[in-house]
Amino acid sequence: IMLIGELSRKTGLTKDTIRFYEKLGLITAGERQAGTRLYKEFSEEMLQRLLLINQAKTLGFTLNEIKQFVEEWGSHSTIPECEQIHIIERKLKEISQKMRQLAEVESYLTAKLRHLKHEIDETSLPNPNHP
Repeated sequence: IMLIGELSRKTGLTKDTIRFYEKLGLITAGERQAGTRLYKEFSEEMLQRLLLINQAKTLGFTLNEIKQFVEEWGSHSTIPECEQIHIIERKLKEISQKMRQLAEVESYLTAKLRHLKHEIDETSLPNPNHP
């Protein structure tokens, strides 16, 4: 069991990010009263879940997708390998679509830039009809 400061140090996440993930339902915390203060306590399981969330975000999964995984498979069960394959294949397909869209945008911007540079070159050339 650890407090948010220790969890923050172990995961590299800010306390605000951890609180946000808790608010979204990605992680849960126990509560402990100490005098007039109420402290959130996080288990080792939540530490592992936060590390998994970070890894999933690095792989391109959105917080909504991660939340869906957490809800579907619960805190104690693991995602079956066949479902992991399906999830990864679906994400790869999305990434391929995004890459095609980005390539189209890149192509358009490159052509636009080339056209603008050409126009500037033409207007900066000396005009042979003017002395």
